[in-house]
Amino acid sequence: MLQIRNDKLPVRRTRAAIVLVSMAVIALELALMRLLSIRFWSHFAYMVISVAILGFAASGTCLTLVRRWVIGRYRVWMHYLALAFALSIPLIALAAKLLPLDVPFLAWDLSQGLYVAALEALMFVPFFFSGMFIGIALMDEPGRISGHYGANLLGSGLGALAAVAAMTIVPSHALILCASLVALAGGALLVPPRRSSIVVTVLMGACAVVLAVPPIQRPVVSQYKMLPQTLNTPGSEVIHRSEGPLGRIDVVTGPGIHYAPGLSLQYTGPVPPHALLIVDGDQTSAVYDCKKRNDYAFADHTTSALAYHLRERPSVCILGAGGGVDIGLASYHNARGIVALEMNRQVIEAMTGPLADRGGDVFTLPQVRVLLREGREYLTGASEQFEVIQLPPLDAFGASGAGLHASQESYLYTVEALSQMIDRLSERGVLSVTRWVRSPPRDGLKVFETARQALHRKNLRPEKHLAMIRSWATATVLVFREAIGEEDSQRIRTFCEVRGFDLCYLPDLGQDEANKFHVLDRPHYFEACAALLGERREEYLREYLFNVVAATDDKPYFFHFLTPRSLPILREQLGRRSRAYAEVGTLMLVGAMLQAAVMGTVFILLPLAPGVAALRVARGRAVTLGYFLAIGVAFMLLEISFLQRFIRYLGDPIYSAGVVISGFLVFAGVGSLISGYWSIRPQRLCAIAGTCVGLLVVGYLVGMDRWLGVTQGAATPIRFAIALVTIAPLGIAMGHMFPTGMRAVSGS
Repeated sequence: MLQIRNDKLPVRRTRAAIVLVSMAVIALELALMRLLSIRFWSHFAYMVISVAILGFAASGTCLTLVRRWVIGRYRVWMHYLALAFALSIPLIALAAKLLPLDVPFLAWDLSQGLYVAALEALMFVPFFFSGMFIGIALMDEPGRISGHYGANLLGSGLGALAAVAAMTIVPSHALILCASLVALAGGALLVPPRRSSIVVTVLMGACAVVLAVPPIQRPVVSQYKMLPQTLNTPGSEVIHRSEGPLGRIDVVTGPGIHYAPGLSLQYTGPVPPHALLIVDGDQTSAVYDCKKRNDYAFADHTTSALAYHLRERPSVCILGAGGGVDIGLASYHNARGIVALEMNRQVIEAMTGPLADRGGDVFTLPQVRVLLREGREYLTGASEQFEVIQLPPLDAFGASGAGLHASQESYLYTVEALSQMIDRLSERGVLSVTRWVRSPPRDGLKVFETARQALHRKNLRPEKHLAMIRSWATATVLVFREAIGEEDSQRIRTFCEVRGFDLCYLPDLGQDEANKFHVLDRPHYFEACAALLGERREEYLREYLFNVVAATDDKPYFFHFLTPRSLPILREQLGRRSRAYAEVGTLMLVGAMLQAAVMGTVFILLPLAPGVAALRVARGRAVTLGYFLAIGVAFMLLEISFLQRFIRYLGDPIYSAGVVISGFLVFAGVGSLISGYWSIRPQRLCAIAGTCVGLLVVGYLVGMDRWLGVTQGAATPIRFAIALVTIAPLGIAMGHMFPTGMRAVSGS
């Protein structure tokens, strides 16, 4: 890069470029989260965030080392870095598609860890370039820094909101093009007044656009997900596809598709023709072509149907409408009113639109109300009471078995969630929770223990209010509002006898009645339920091979079953086969953490090693470094904390990420801009801002859960606004600290 005359940064264009590049950075983060969720599973979201932070941190180290070449050439460097960032976005997306990464084999093939590292390295590149761009802007004259920093934060916040909004219009792979174009626009604002620079800008821009067009960037899907496996059957085809912030929907039909999970092996009747509605390539529900109510008779031969044999013409609430089979089952049993909750707008639009003549008409039956609501949100604000509440399995069977959701939060399978469901039951109401069966038992036992704790909180005797049955594929736990009577016990026995289902627990169940049809080496479920309700419960939970301790809102990891104690025991008993029980979601997090630590050491700490001796003797520099390090750590920890809390409040990780990222950054940008107007010494303003942050954090620890709990049942737009208002004071206070610290260091 050659030095040119008058390379001073133009203030307005620089800040506009910062806004655009910052928007592109956040849009890229969210686009990568969605693309990796489609190709693999949702736990890659944490990796994207950590790699973005790593890239920005490494860029700071790099700027420290090349500072003397950058000073006086800010505009040229920022221009070409913006172009490099724009071009790297589609390049790394294409390169990532070529990596032969098979996540389910992480426990079996150690070379897969190298592909994970390669994926992290690829994602590192654009965040490194954008971090360099922002870092150089903050090397400008001290009086301009607060404005530049504010532009960075405002742009990042707007980028989060714009990206989530764009996902409702364009598919996630098209966001790659959008992010690249926005970054190009930022670089074009700072193009040096030289013909060669303009030519290079046009050529790099054209390359970026060509590489980023949606047909090239269309995502691949792991061959171990349900979608590619289904499409491999002869004659299968996708008849409908749509995408939004909560996932991509593919509807697949074909003559070789036969899907009725959990159906009794004793059922010999017909299963209606059906299509598969697959979300993000894996989460599957069937759309059955049932023209009449009686066509859903086959669904009465699943464990989920038991509740309808205990209550006649019940009012029903279904937490997850999916393809409509649970609505059809309730309709088959003449439910007098059905409320079906579905939080993915694309599912409702598909079922009431292109799939209406294939079974989607159950969504429009007179007694059915399908609501675009998340379960916890609805249960908090609803005043209705139901005789049956159904919680069907909402995840894919294969992903559950492979432990791919081990690191994923779920706020529907916590003690607090089941407590809310019990509150919405009528006096004779029944809560029915169905999970997949795995061996050794896990999911069903964890639901049973969660329900036990929820009943205990209601001062009800769990041993009198619980029942559990299982088939070859599913286990259903029933929670009764009133104690189980003799009539209900007999109906449960008859239901299971006719369909060949096993009794796992009833208040008066004998061991000789359990483990009759799908025979295990011993009656594990019966023994486990007896232990969980008996005096040796704590001992059983401590010694059981898997973690079946109830999940809570503070630790909402229902799918995390493996414990450190499990691994050596499994290895001793099964040898290499023990790897089949490894939870891939946990392995991904641990592997990503280790690799991030290695990359952080190589790209951030080692290059700075020669300057450590000078830092030791410069006490002021050590304090300054500690101050800015503390700001970065505080931002990261607070964002992660709010991100997890708002998943429950807003109902989805993408919504939470959009609100938290945009809220913190926009309001921190506002705080940064305001900080320049105070006529207070910078050192004193830093102290005041830090004190405000501390007091606000304490206030949030004490009162935020209560405040958000009161408004949990509000409409989605209102909850978005409340979330932003909640973040605002903390974001504004934290936004004061960086630019004020920079002014204090510079002495201005």
